[in-house]
Amino acid sequence: MDKRCERQKPKYQALKEYIIETIEQEGLKTGDKIWSENELAKKFMVSRHTVRQAIGELTNEGWLYKVHGKGTYVGERIDQKSSKIKTIGVMTTYLDDYIFPSIILGMDQVLSKAGYNLVLGCTYNHHDKERVCLENFIRSDIQGIIIEPTKSALPNPNLDLYRQIIDKGIPMFFIHGCYQELDCPYVVVDDTKAGYLATRYLIDLGHKSIGGIFKIDDIQGHYRFKGFQKALAEDGISLKDSNILWFDTDDIGEEFIKLDHKKFEVLIKSCSAIICYNDQVALKIVNAIKSMEMNIPDDISLVSFDDSQLAVVSEVKLTTVAHPQKKLGRLVAESLINKIDGREVKDKVKMEPELIVRDSAKEYE
Repeated sequence: MDKRCERQKPKYQALKEYIIETIEQEGLKTGDKIWSENELAKKFMVSRHTVRQAIGELTNEGWLYKVHGKGTYVGERIDQKSSKIKTIGVMTTYLDDYIFPSIILGMDQVLSKAGYNLVLGCTYNHHDKERVCLENFIRSDIQGIIIEPTKSALPNPNLDLYRQIIDKGIPMFFIHGCYQELDCPYVVVDDTKAGYLATRYLIDLGHKSIGGIFKIDDIQGHYRFKGFQKALAEDGISLKDSNILWFDTDDIGEEFIKLDHKKFEVLIKSCSAIICYNDQVALKIVNAIKSMEMNIPDDISLVSFDDSQLAVVSEVKLTTVAHPQKKLGRLVAESLINKIDGREVKDKVKMEPELIVRDSAKEYE
C-alpha cells in the first residue's frame, strides 16, 4: 500500500489525495482515463466502499467523472484550476476597526498569492445579518469560506444554512470559535490559556482580590473566564459573584458601565486588580476609573486581551495577552487552501497566547 495511505487519516481521504497528486504530477488532462475501482481497491488494499467514497467525492468536486460501463475519467477541475477565477468568502463580526483589518490583511496576503479573490461579509455580531451573508455565499460561486461565528456562545438560528454549505461540499474554516452544533475545522487562539496567563500574572504580583469583566454572548468570553477560574482555583482564591461583570454585544454600544453602574462601583472598590475581556473594554475601564479620581496601576491594576493598537494609545499602556492577528489570518487561509486542494490539513488548531507586559499592573502592597 502506498505510504500516503498509511498515515493516520481516513483511508478514503488518503486515496483522494493520491489520485489528485497523480493527476497533477503526471500531467493528466480532462478525459484521460484512470484506474478502475477494482484496480484501486487492489492497489491500495482497501474496500470497494472506500474506493467509491473517494471517487464519489472527487466526482462532486470536479476532479473526476464516470461513464457508465466504461470507467472513470479526469474531470474539468484540472483545467479550471489554472484558469477559473477563484473566490473565498470571508465573514467576520466587524471589518474596519480593532484587530479585524490585520486579520483580514493576513488572509489576503495568502489568498491573493494563491490566485484567490476575497469577498467580505460583516455580521456586526447579529444573527439576521449573518443569515444574509450566508445566503449570499451560498448563491455565489465560491471555493471556500472563512467564518467568525456570530454570538458564538448562544444557540444559532442559521444552522440550516451552515448545513447547506456542508452538504454542498464547500470547505469551511472558523476563527475565534465554532458553534457547538457543528463539528467544523477552526483556527483559534487558546482563550482558556489566555485567561489563565492574565490571571496568573496578577496572582504572581500578589493580588488576591481579582475581578473580571467578560462577554457573555461570545464563546471567547466563556473560555477566558474558564482560564480565570482555573488560575484562581490553583491558589485557593475564592471567586465572588460580585467580582464578575458580564456584558453582551448590545451592552457595549450602550456603555455597559453606565448600565451596571452600581455593580461596577462594587467591583472597583472590592478588587485590587481586574481582568478585562479585551482592550476595547479595558480602555473604557481606564476612563471610568480616571473619572472616579483613581489611578492605574496605583489604585487598581488592569490586564486585558488582544494587544491591539488601543493597548498603547492611552496614558496607561496596557498589559495584555496578544492576539496573533496577521499570523492567524495567514494560517487559516493556508489551511483552507490546502483543504480545497485535497491536501492533508490539521482541522482544529489552537494558537498559543503570549502575555505582553506594560504599565497597567503592579505588585500589590
